[in-house]
Amino acid sequence: MNIETLRPAPDTYAEYCVLCRGGPVTWTTAGGRREVRCGNCGGRSARAIVIDPGISWWSAEDGEYWHETAAVFVRDPADRFLLFQRVAFPYALTVPAGHVDRDEDPADAAARELREEVGLTAGDRLRFVATFPIPGDSCRRGSDAHVWHVYLLTVPDGGRVTVNEEGEAPRWLTLDEALAADLTHAVRQVVTTCTEQLLDG
Repeated sequence: MNIETLRPAPDTYAEYCVLCRGGPVTWTTAGGRREVRCGNCGGRSARAIVIDPGISWWSAEDGEYWHETAAVFVRDPADRFLLFQRVAFPYALTVPAGHVDRDEDPADAAARELREEVGLTAGDRLRFVATFPIPGDSCRRGSDAHVWHVYLLTVPDGGRVTVNEEGEAPRWLTLDEALAADLTHAVRQVVTTCTEQLLDG
């Protein structure tokens, strides 16, 4: 998403329609999924352009809007990984992940998202896997490019997990099973790029 024409103030919260770049926008829930309605053009979308000074974001030289994300791949002794279905855009299987707050250490963000999204506590067991940019990774806040910080947490068993309001239907899948499923773009990129690291250790 190019935000060059919006020229947002870095320290001011703002929301814009992805269709007309205007507003105001209103977030609603329809059919169990979150969507945005624009008061300017009347359009409806699964996402808006959100400029939030509380998270780590930047505009590249070409105007591309970037966010920073921390994610945790939770693995059980059978080399299955915890995934769940997102109910907010993008509507696909994902892992516990979320935006890194401004000035927040990515490892702290990963542990926070793990706790908030699936109720697991990492303690000192998080293992760093990789950091890399993922162009084409679209989120509900209007960014189409994210830098992902990926961590691994090994748990003693793949028991029942409760997912917060952003997801549903948690399941444990091998990486091959995950690749055969409907994954978010970013999770698919991580799995195909970091298979050995996710299964190592």
